Amino acid sequence: MPYLQLNGTRFHYHLDDFTEPWQAKSVVLLHHAAAGNLHRWRAWIPTLARHHRVLRFDMRGHAGTQPPPTGAFSLPGLAADIAAVLDDLEIEKVHLVGASAGGIVSLRFAHDFPHRLHSLSLVASTPKLAQMGAGIDAGVWRRTLEEEGTEAWLLSDAQKRFGPQSEPGLIEWYAAEGGKTRAEVVLALQGCLLQEDLTPLLPHISAPTLILAAAQDEITPPEVQRLMAELMPNARLRTFEGVGHNMKVEIPDLLAGSVRDFIGEIESG
Repeated sequence: MPYLQLNGTRFHYHLDDFTEPWQAKSVVLLHHAAAGNLHRWRAWIPTLARHHRVLRFDMRGHAGTQPPPTGAFSLPGLAADIAAVLDDLEIEKVHLVGASAGGIVSLRFAHDFPHRLHSLSLVASTPKLAQMGAGIDAGVWRRTLEEEGTEAWLLSDAQKRFGPQSEPGLIEWYAAEGGKTRAEVVLALQGCLLQEDLTPLLPHISAPTLILAAAQDEITPPEVQRLMAELMPNARLRTFEGVGHNMKVEIPDLLAGSVRDFIGEIESG
C-alpha cells in the first residue's frame, strides 16, 4: 500500500489513473467522512478514473493513516493536510469532492486554499454539523461510541443513514470498514467539528460548487443544503430521493457520474 510521510505522520493514499498516457488530465481528490477511509470511494473509481487521475487518502487517525500526535483535531489542520498531500505528490490544483465530515474539511480547504481548486463537490455535507435534524442526538452518538465502538455506532442508526432499498450486505460492509478507525478518534473528530460553524465563510467560497443532497437526511438536512446553495456564489444543488445520508455508497454510479459531468462542464467552458 502506498504511503506518504508528512510532517512526522504517515498517510495512506491511492492514486488511480486509467486515462490515456499521452494526455494531461486533471486530478479529482475524494475526501471521505468521519469513521470512513479511502475504500468508501471504491465504486466511484470506474466512473472517474478513465477521465481523470483520482486521488484519495485516509484522513488523520483513520484506517491506514496515523492519528494526530496530540490526539486532537483542528479544522484548519485537516484542511492543511490536503494541501500537504498535494504538495508531496506535486499536484497544484484539484477538483475536490468531500462527503459529510469530509465535506466540512473540504469547505475549509476551499476557503483557506482557493488557488488550489478547480471545483468543489459536496456530498451530503454541511457547514455546521451541530445543525442536525431533531432525530439525531450527538449525546447518544457519544455514548454508543464510548460503550460499543465505531462499528456498533454506525449500525445503531443505520435506518437514518441508508435508504429503505439498501442491501444488508452494503450496510454491514460500511460499518465494518468504519470499525477500522478507533472510537476515540471518531469522538475527537466529532468534538472538533461540532464546535465549528462555517456558514459565515460560504459567501467567500467562489469555486464552482456542486451540492449533492439526500431529500431524507437527518444528519445533513435538506434545509442546510438549500442554505449552502443560496449563500455560495457559484453553487448549484441537486437532490436525490429514496436514499439516506450515506448515499455516496448507495448510488455511487449516479453520484460519480454527476460529478464527472459537472467537471466536464467546467473544463469545457
